Amino acid sequence: MRLDDREFLLDIIDGKRLDFYLEDDMFEIEGKAEIKNEEVFVEVLDAVGHVLETIGQYLKLHWKYTQLSAERIDNGKTFEMEINRVYELLIDPTAEDFVKMEKSGVEQFFKKRTDTLVWRENNKWVIELNKINMYFSGDRYYYDSLSELFDSNAAQMKGNWQAVYYSSEVELI
Repeated sequence: MRLDDREFLLDIIDGKRLDFYLEDDMFEIEGKAEIKNEEVFVEVLDAVGHVLETIGQYLKLHWKYTQLSAERIDNGKTFEMEINRVYELLIDPTAEDFVKMEKSGVEQFFKKRTDTLVWRENNKWVIELNKINMYFSGDRYYYDSLSELFDSNAAQMKGNWQAVYYSSEVELI
């Protein structure tokens, strides 16, 4: 899946939250997307102070060939953009919430605060604890059912989770 594909992006992004980067900045930004008249707007929800000052509260997304960019609505300043994740926020989810989200197209669940990832693999549910930036492995545990995973990791499953529809791929050099 590629987010430089405008049609793909329009299919999944409306009403969802985003974690993204602008240009070469190392600070991740959080926002919420909304489509109005086939145009994508992002409300910036959280970022470090100096980034918030630079990017403003609202951005409009544009494509030039396959490059995605974000333009400040108030002053027209444009930034190159890379979307890291497209997700819905789940607060204190249950196993049933994960099942419902999986049926709607979610392939993985990420708890940003503790770098924990949950997904289904070979008819097993996997939890990877202390995963760093969703790319490097942590300790993995496999369960036959989602209920078993939730019961065995009850304290870890509380809190805010991202039900991830899209996650960027690792670029290998």
